[in-house]
Amino acid sequence: MSLISLMVGMAISMFAVLGALALYRSTTQTVFGDGGLVRSSLQDGQLASGLLSAQITLQGAGYGITTPATGTHMLLLSNALLNPDTLVLSGTVVAINATAKSGNALVWISNPGLSANSADYRCLGLVSDTSTKALYMIQSSGACSPLTTQWSTITWLRRTLVDANVQAQAVTLSAQNASNCWPYGAVPKTISSFDPPAASVMVKLGYSGSVTGASNTYTSCLANLSS
Repeated sequence: MSLISLMVGMAISMFAVLGALALYRSTTQTVFGDGGLVRSSLQDGQLASGLLSAQITLQGAGYGITTPATGTHMLLLSNALLNPDTLVLSGTVVAINATAKSGNALVWISNPGLSANSADYRCLGLVSDTSTKALYMIQSSGACSPLTTQWSTITWLRRTLVDANVQAQAVTLSAQNASNCWPYGAVPKTISSFDPPAASVMVKLGYSGSVTGASNTYTSCLANLSS
């Protein structure tokens, strides 16, 4: 074997190794890097489970209360902030009407035990933190009735549905009275040819997910509440 052929063989081997290293780096970045498959799957999985939990919990709004209504037993808040130290909620109440209104928190009251004593009522809520992009489910730690005066004074218990900085944009919340809607993302009329049933209150949770530029919505039709 001549020196030239040996050098040519070494050069070919070097290019093969460099190609393998480049492929490894690219694969690692695609799978484990920012926006990679692992991060995207974790993000979408957490969003799916968190928003499904939010939808299921929302269905209890107004349950067990005589003539529950938005504005009294469900409140939409804008500029809402849950103090991390005191766990007291602040924000501005937004009137819910026949036009969709947006905010970053919803709080509501229910009577799951069908108690005759309003002190046994339970308050829950959803808070979307616009700074950290986290989504929290909150629950009153004690008596919370009437909701209209107690929501900003009581101490809330907090459970994380979507971790901070998991997604690029915070979950958006909107509510609307007297709307027809399909719950749980049912097939729209354009495909099914069926009109959506009437619902007193419709709540939408908007999120972006791992796909850049994508916009998705979870819809909840709340049958317990009256407009």
